[in-house]
Amino acid sequence: MRNYILFTFFLAICAGFGQVATAQTDKEAVLFTVDGKPVTKGEFLYVYQKNNPTKKNDFSRESLEEYLDLYVNFKLKVAEAKAIRIDTTRKVREELDKYGDQLIKSNFDKLVLDPAVENEYERMKTERLAYHVMQGLGVNATAEDSAKALATITEAYEAWKGGMDFAEVAAQYSSDPNGAKKGGKVGWITGFSIPEMAFEDMVYNTAVGEVSEVFNTKYGYHFIMVKEERPSSGQVKVQHILFKVPNGANEETEAKVKARIDSIYKLITSGEKEFGELVSLSDDKVTAQRGGQLEWFGVGKMVAPFEEAAFALQNPGDISEPVRTSFGWHIIRLQERKGLAPFEEAKADIKRKIERSAQYIDLRSEFVEKVKENYSFEEYPANRDEVLAMLDSTFLDNQWMAPASDNMKKPVFTIGKKAYTQEDLAINLQVKQRSFRNRDIERKFESIYSQAMENTLIEYYMSDKDEDFRRLMQEYRDGIPLFALLEQKVWTAAAQDTIGLEAYYEANKTNYMWPDRIDASIYKCADADIAKKVRKMAKKNTADSLILAEFNVDSMKNVTIESGYFVEGQNTDVDNMNKQVGMSDDMLNASGNVTFVKVRGVVEPMPKTLGEARGYVISDYQDELEEKWIRSLRDKYPVVIDKDVFNSMVQ
Repeated sequence: MRNYILFTFFLAICAGFGQVATAQTDKEAVLFTVDGKPVTKGEFLYVYQKNNPTKKNDFSRESLEEYLDLYVNFKLKVAEAKAIRIDTTRKVREELDKYGDQLIKSNFDKLVLDPAVENEYERMKTERLAYHVMQGLGVNATAEDSAKALATITEAYEAWKGGMDFAEVAAQYSSDPNGAKKGGKVGWITGFSIPEMAFEDMVYNTAVGEVSEVFNTKYGYHFIMVKEERPSSGQVKVQHILFKVPNGANEETEAKVKARIDSIYKLITSGEKEFGELVSLSDDKVTAQRGGQLEWFGVGKMVAPFEEAAFALQNPGDISEPVRTSFGWHIIRLQERKGLAPFEEAKADIKRKIERSAQYIDLRSEFVEKVKENYSFEEYPANRDEVLAMLDSTFLDNQWMAPASDNMKKPVFTIGKKAYTQEDLAINLQVKQRSFRNRDIERKFESIYSQAMENTLIEYYMSDKDEDFRRLMQEYRDGIPLFALLEQKVWTAAAQDTIGLEAYYEANKTNYMWPDRIDASIYKCADADIAKKVRKMAKKNTADSLILAEFNVDSMKNVTIESGYFVEGQNTDVDNMNKQVGMSDDMLNASGNVTFVKVRGVVEPMPKTLGEARGYVISDYQDELEEKWIRSLRDKYPVVIDKDVFNSMVQ
């Protein structure tokens, strides 16, 4: 029962809401500040142990100092990223939202959706026979219509409480014509058997044999009676033949259709014809093309007479007697039936159904309302409307840009100690404007604002209750903008700064030296005779191109030559020459080919060209740029380390 489970679930989390620490713990001691912004001992130790699995228990001064230096550098870069507002750029914000939203949803699902999935599966184990009295409301119903319907359903409810039989109340008051004729009968209901979750909730929140209070759904006002409960009937797959009866048909037409379906039934049951031979006569031409087959279905998915007849069939191949529904006359043949799948098999499908339904929106909304109630939440409509007033037609065209201003620090709403500012909202509007296609500025604004508020409140709760979640969200918020800044300041800069790269290479070329290299050629010949002729030409220092032209004729590749400078370990045959100038003996390969090597000399160590060492040079140049950048950041942003707090970590 969803409401009950949510109630007990929120009782549990509310207990957590009330547990607020008042005294600063040792982990909250400030280890260092960057430009006045604190980094706690707890944050440092968390990252130190997480990112150093081999040193997670090494609290020596040397190890801690080494990592502290790295972490200070990291925080300096984060400070610069925030200062230049790189997190407001479209690419960075999209990445932040992508990973942040995924993490929020993943954790929200574990906390709220997974229990809802289990609850829904529990419902699917049983089926409940429900009756109702209804006062319907159309999609264009006015407030006056709603008030009138509520008054009528209340009168009906009071009549039942006064002793009137439920079926009589339904006949007299219900606007559901089908239900009114059958004492208000809705039919058997189980999890996901009807599209309206509020109705399903009430069916399962009402005890068997009892009548609910008046409640509303998107269809109107109701109260229900739960008459029976039984174990799940599972699902069936059937074929059918349908002969339609027109709406408002007279007795003669009805009789003709009935006679026709009876004749078909007789042909099948007598064995004169197979069911499949007669399906083509069906008026349901869509299913007739596939042998009359319908998709798997459970209770609550078909009109009641059809459902009852289908589930009454016990064995594959069983045929029903002709069944009259609002569509006409049917003959039903059972193909298969199956019980409720084990939870592990069913849960993914249940989860998808909830996520695609209004139930998921309700779960989020209910959770958010509890967060508002249990943390100090306050909204500032005037501040919010100031941002709304900034929007113009470019917002509808997805081209609106958030203004870069220091005057947008007013809170739009606050939750606990966190303020969601006008600047936060403006940046979110800029990034999310492409995700909403509404052509009304205010409605589009409301959609983005509501989503942002929900995510912020859910994140706030989870950050308060789950340190791993809070740290990971902070890693995203620090790391993604920092990555973009490094790309801009270091990686791309090093690759594109041609003059700077060349100057760095010239100053450091001795760091990119070739070792001794062997100037050699490796000749591979098709056979010994060709090898003998090639050797003679090689001794005369004949050019490789002439040798190849001599022996590789008419697409016949009799000779290949690999010439160049070889470093030790690059080629075994060259290494075997031991740097001796001259020619090796012939080496016969298993395939019958012959290889020999000619060594012309040894090339002394020399610097690689920039082209040859480009990858290494760029990498080192990036390191130099980053080191210079960090030095400038240390000049720009003061770093203060509390030595006492640091010493308290040393073991």
